[in-house]
Amino acid sequence: MTDSDSGHLPATRDASTEGHRGHVRGMADASRPGELVVNRVLDRCGTLGPNLRAVIWVQGCPLRCPGCVAPETLPFAGGEVRGVAEVADWLTHLSEVEGVTLSGGEPFSQAQSLADLLDAVREQRPDFSAMAYTGFRHEALLRGTPGQRALLDRLDLLVDGPYVAARHGDLLWRGSSNQRVVVLTERYHHVMSLTDAGAGIEVSVGNDGHFSWAGVPAVPGFRAFVEEQLTQAGYVVGAREEAVAAQGEIRGTDERITEVQHRRGQCGPPTGGSAAPGPAAG
Repeated sequence: MTDSDSGHLPATRDASTEGHRGHVRGMADASRPGELVVNRVLDRCGTLGPNLRAVIWVQGCPLRCPGCVAPETLPFAGGEVRGVAEVADWLTHLSEVEGVTLSGGEPFSQAQSLADLLDAVREQRPDFSAMAYTGFRHEALLRGTPGQRALLDRLDLLVDGPYVAARHGDLLWRGSSNQRVVVLTERYHHVMSLTDAGAGIEVSVGNDGHFSWAGVPAVPGFRAFVEEQLTQAGYVVGAREEAVAAQGEIRGTDERITEVQHRRGQCGPPTGGSAAPGPAAG
């Protein structure tokens, strides 16, 4: 089932006394002043954290977890450069959501920019909550760069640890049972008592043919299954050499569909995705 025998979410209030000593490879903060490099955003999601949330999948991850469900978010090349002020304005005006979930990719590779983003949003919405996925352990991030510690200080929830395919499970907001939900503030203290079962997947197809999904797959191989089904339905699923290494592509064989971008969700850090992901998001 999970690391817990209780059937409840194995959350932790403060994991700072647990192992993981020494240098952690790949923890550099590559933030650009005033900018974020984003793979994808979603303005409304109910599967990647408590209640309704916006989601930002950042571009780039120094980790290469086997079975990552969002490989298009891994390269640091690609993605879309967006101003922190622009993204903050977008989040501020999403009145139906109570917070944002940060996935990728690896959010802590753009930690200072994300910390600045949360500060800008909270100038207008002080109660705006924040959750993040990371492939690093909480203990390691506590010894990270100033930007990484700043981002930690601004989060309410953290899902930490790399995705481990051999430990995949149908778990709440997580892809594998080694990952933890770390409760960083009192706001979401109640999640420690939630049943540890997956929140599901949200799928949407836009009028322009865009197909997307967000959430943490309950079973391994979900993405391969989806792509196989799309192939059987007449789509060619593949990736181009450059930008599509960061964002996959589906081209319809039907002449009515000229191009469909395959933007997936949770990375299984991601990804959820977030792809997420994500993911696991992440």
